[in-house]
Amino acid sequence: METTSTLKNPAARNAIGGGLGWVLAGGLMAGALDLTFAFVFYGLQGTKPLRILQFIASGVLGRGSFQMGLASAAIGAFFHFFTSVCAAAIYYLASRRFSFLTHRAAISGAIFGVLMFLAMRLIVIPLSAIGPSSMRVGSIIGELCSHVFLFGMVIAYAVSRARRLSA
Repeated sequence: METTSTLKNPAARNAIGGGLGWVLAGGLMAGALDLTFAFVFYGLQGTKPLRILQFIASGVLGRGSFQMGLASAAIGAFFHFFTSVCAAAIYYLASRRFSFLTHRAAISGAIFGVLMFLAMRLIVIPLSAIGPSSMRVGSIIGELCSHVFLFGMVIAYAVSRARRLSA
């Protein structure tokens, strides 16, 4: 399998959506890294991965999510990755208008990560079935670092790669 020559081939590039495959991959990778962080960070505090995924699902299903077992965990995983891919798509669309998002991927990705953290904590969660909640300082620091390095920068790099391939 010749991946290098395949990516240089214009027909092969178009086959993966002119770089949109990188956007999808970036969203999925960012979601996987963010979820892995949550499993490790909150796992060290005694929270099981199943409970984390049920918490994500509880944004739509409410408190009943915690009694639904694997079904609500699967729903939580779906929503987590759906949100990650949508975030990557939004970043990609914004990068078409604002080229600095791909030319300065590290700093733009870091800012995007902070903005995603704030959007989730200040808009999405309060409007969800979970409702507003407080966080410990250690959790805020940990989640901010995760959103900057494991989410925002990963998406920014993937979108930067996608934009180069579609150029």
